[in-house]
Amino acid sequence: MKESRTLENENHRASGNHIPWLEWLASGLGLLMALCVFGFIGWQALHDATSPPMISVTAIETTQVTGGYRVIFEARNVGGAAAAQVRIEGAVPGSDGPEFSSVTLDYIPGHSARKGGLFFTLNPQIEKFTLRAAGFAKP
Repeated sequence: MKESRTLENENHRASGNHIPWLEWLASGLGLLMALCVFGFIGWQALHDATSPPMISVTAIETTQVTGGYRVIFEARNVGGAAAAQVRIEGAVPGSDGPEFSSVTLDYIPGHSARKGGLFFTLNPQIEKFTLRAAGFAKP
């Protein structure tokens, strides 16, 4: 009886020192994934979130409505930081001077876009129409 216990203990000790290759592979992949995640978070913290808001405005659609025209636009923030109170201005030149319209978007997070609209009495499709982001505040 004592001999069989000794033999079992020796076999158990010998097999306990051997770690299967699949376990090593899984551990290595887990370590690699964890390092990639921490590296990406660190890189974003140092480079991306510190870049100021960069807002570009593009007209998407112009529609005739009662009393004038509606221009739907998209304001895209390609910077890393968010922008609040973003003022969008549009102008349509006319014979009596340009017609201006503006709207304020509450918040545009970094790397995202928001849509809005402006109204004009002059046709922005016929005339040279301009759209721009006039300013923002830090949230």
